[in-house]
Parts: sequence; structure tokens; C-alpha cells
Amino acid sequence: MTTARARPAMRLGRRTRKAVLLAHLVAAGAWIGLDVVLAVLVFTAFTSADAATVAVSYQALGLVAVWPMIIAALATLLTGVALGLGTPFGLLRYWWVAVKFGLTVVLAVLVTVALRPGVLVAAEEGRRIAAGADVVPIGDLAFPPIVSSTALLVAFALSVFKPWGRIRR
Repeated sequence: MTTARARPAMRLGRRTRKAVLLAHLVAAGAWIGLDVVLAVLVFTAFTSADAATVAVSYQALGLVAVWPMIIAALATLLTGVALGLGTPFGLLRYWWVAVKFGLTVVLAVLVTVALRPGVLVAAEEGRRIAAGADVVPIGDLAFPPIVSSTALLVAFALSVFKPWGRIRR
């Protein structure tokens, strides 16, 4: 007995699917790139003995770590949903897609809820240090780039290897 692939409710044409897939890859790539920049800035601030370097690193976090990441996260999420709804993979038909969707939603929420306040504190601390105040280390920012980069790399790997098969109903 052969099983036919389920047809998506809204089927993307070949060109449209490729365009949405390209947008999805670019958005996800931008997001992971922003995570790398976040890591470089955070670890530069943590390891530098130069107050000016720490100040600039903290201030730069405010530029790259909130709105660009939120935009990249939303673009990744929206293009992923469009691919899920417009292809036979679906959003909740295969485990690898469902896990990627869950990771993307969780990370997008964490950028907004957990990362944003710490980045705002760091940017303000950077302005304070630039004005001549003593350097005060900010310790909570080491985990976000590690956790987010790891989760995004897992999502990339899931896209390549497509493990676990279909979700049974």
C-alpha cells in the first residue's frame, strides 16, 4: 500500500516556493550572523581591560541585538510558516518541522522578553562608561548568544537531515 503525500491547503508555485525559501534562508542566516556579532561584542566587553572598548561594545549591543534580531526572527518565522503551509511538509506534519517551528517561536519570544532588557541595561552602561564611570561587568549577557546560536544551528541541521519522520495522529 502506498501513501500519497498530503497536499497543502495553499500550494506555493515552484518560483514562489523558491523565492520564499531563499527569503527564509537569508533571514535565518542574518539571525545567526547577528548572534555571532552579539557574541563578539559581549565577549569583547567581558575580556577587555580597556574602558573605551567595553563602552563601545556595550553601546553597539543596543544597535545590533534588539531590533535587527527581532526583524530577522519575525522574517524567519513568517517565511517558515509560509513554507510550512505552502508545501507538503506542513507545519505540524513532520517532527523536524514542528521542532524548528517551536525553536523559532521560543527564540523570537526570548529575544523580545529576555534579551532586550539586558541589552538596554548594557547600552546604558556603555554610555555611562564612555562618560567616565568605572566599568561594571554585566554577567547575564553571555548565555543568549550561546543558547540562540546553538538552537539556530540545530534548526539548520534539522532542515538538512530531516529526522524523526511524520507526526502520528
